Amino acid sequence: MKKISVIIPCFNVAKWLPQCFLSLVQQTIGIHNLELIFVNDASTDDGATWELLKEMEQAYPEDVLIIDLPENRHQGGARNEGLKYATGEYISFVDADDWVEIDLYEKVYGKAKAGEAEIVQFGQYLYMDEIVRKTDSSVPDKIIHITNPEERKKWLVFGELHCGCWNKIYKRELIEQANVQFAEHVIYEEPLFVYPLYFYVSRMVIMQEPLYYHRLNASGTMYSKMQKEKTLMEHAQVQLAVWKFMKNTEFFHTYYEEIKLYFLHSYLYETLFFVKSRGFYISLEMFLRLVDVVKSEIDDYDESPYAKDIPEKMILYKAIRNGDFTEDDLQNYMNSVLR
Repeated sequence: MKKISVIIPCFNVAKWLPQCFLSLVQQTIGIHNLELIFVNDASTDDGATWELLKEMEQAYPEDVLIIDLPENRHQGGARNEGLKYATGEYISFVDADDWVEIDLYEKVYGKAKAGEAEIVQFGQYLYMDEIVRKTDSSVPDKIIHITNPEERKKWLVFGELHCGCWNKIYKRELIEQANVQFAEHVIYEEPLFVYPLYFYVSRMVIMQEPLYYHRLNASGTMYSKMQKEKTLMEHAQVQLAVWKFMKNTEFFHTYYEEIKLYFLHSYLYETLFFVKSRGFYISLEMFLRLVDVVKSEIDDYDESPYAKDIPEKMILYKAIRNGDFTEDDLQNYMNSVLR
């Protein structure tokens, strides 16, 4: 069995793919310990991406698998396809326009085995316009061991892991146990895969050391889509899918308050936060559509045992309960409270 399966979705990435590929095949853990699964997500670059992938497979036939999708399913769908073929002890995800430190997998696999961890999270660099910036983290290196529901409740609300997928490795058995997949045909695909894992995992390792380079392309399609109201609705729709997924699990009753808090935060508050942080406008109509979903799903949305820890969010939830939310109310909240 390979130690780590690495799944790499590819869409029109011929420009960046060689750098990504070299950072993977040169890993100090040894290419023989890795299973590299490249998924061509119906690229439209006249075969450039697919031809590169065929060359890579020919160069490393024992360690590289390439898959050609007939239709574009976005990164979530490409990752789901890759998961069908993954056989490694751990699973990792790398975007094809990103790259990693050559000792990434030696270090994180060592941490995983030493800590008997099912998830290892590591630090990252952000790369934009040829500038590399280390993301700040106040979380020290640590091993987290959850042994009972009360510990899990506290960790779910205040824990240090987030719902990004490519700054972690995951035990494949954990993924299979949770039976999770990424959302498809959207750009906010990760929470539907990552969040449910937090109810199954018991041992995690957090590493501060940045080992992953995440490319931010300001002129790219992804960045422009993130500034559109339609795409924000995709984010909300995925978070609603997470809520509905969790409603059908054995965990929903025990962790109702924690799951409710996550949904309210990610579906409503975080959507507004994205609007403000990206400097564009959300219509009152869209906001009220979000509110209607919250009201239809949750009766006690403005009540929480964690209220004192989230005052800026409770202001929003209680204002919704009072009704008659106007355009001015929305803008005042976003300008004066949201942070």
